[in-house]
Amino acid sequence: MFIDERTQNRIHAVPGESISHGTMRTQDLIPAFMDVVRDTPEYVQVMDAVPAHAKEDKDAEWWNSDEAAGLLESLFDTLDSHSPEGHYFGAHPGDGSDYGFWKTELF
Repeated sequence: MFIDERTQNRIHAVPGESISHGTMRTQDLIPAFMDVVRDTPEYVQVMDAVPAHAKEDKDAEWWNSDEAAGLLESLFDTLDSHSPEGHYFGAHPGDGSDYGFWKTELF
């Protein structure tokens, strides 16, 4: 866990460690990403975005919808905006299915 220095929000992740690994399925990423931002104002805006039937059924069609894709995109933006200094949020450079806050490498 770390505190976003800009917003003072508590972010439930450790920079340099995976938040989600080995999957790129929307139904796996959305809950994992939402858990990371659960103490932010952005969470309040999306906390009811996943329909109850989809929360209970990881094979529900909703997970393949444009609405789910839009929510996932919004979560990527939110997480990236809370990245600690010198880090970005996204896929690990060596593993496209390993999501977290990774050090920005300068070349």
